Amino acid sequence: MKDSFNQTLMQSKLEIQEETLDHIAKELHANFSHLVSLININLAAILPQSSDDMKEGIMETKSLAKQLLIELKALSASLNTDHIMHIGFPAAINNVLNRIAKTKKFNVVFTKTGEEYRIRPEHEIILFRLCQEVLNNIVSYSKATTITTQLDYQPETFNLKIADNGIGFNIDEVLKDRPEKESTGLLNITKRAKLINASVEISSAPGDGSIVAINIPHYI
Repeated sequence: MKDSFNQTLMQSKLEIQEETLDHIAKELHANFSHLVSLININLAAILPQSSDDMKEGIMETKSLAKQLLIELKALSASLNTDHIMHIGFPAAINNVLNRIAKTKKFNVVFTKTGEEYRIRPEHEIILFRLCQEVLNNIVSYSKATTITTQLDYQPETFNLKIADNGIGFNIDEVLKDRPEKESTGLLNITKRAKLINASVEISSAPGDGSIVAINIPHYI
């Protein structure tokens, strides 16, 4: 009963999170993107009236505003549940990896093997959020230079692996330091995996980087 309650509670939290993320995605797309577009229009209007010394700065600002608009649209798409379900998990995770690669701080490797198939849409969302958490942790804390993501489609299981060459960590120490915090990244990953009947294996050691392997049964 306790496991059932915890699973229901986790599912409710995820549903609330998705509603919040959808709202943020719509705000980014409708309001922030609109404001950036207006900034670009205003810059274009004052450009002909500006001195030669100012034109270079205005053009650079226009270029930055255009890049900001592109990033806002990409971020909005990554938060929008409907968009993720429409394009599917492989395309969604590849979009996230492309955004990481554009920072030019990481060498990003993405591979797919086997004959691709769709898993249940609601499971794809949970899997995508799980992977977002893994990738955010790598970007924020690992000090890695390479991130490798592998998707392997087997007839009976879908296998996913995310690895980095960063500083790594001691798994036992991380879990021991914060055993009661539900927000602990490792606990969140395993709890979310249980919701989609996935198994998770996290391998890491100080100086050895980390590997997160996820296996999901494929029901035909």
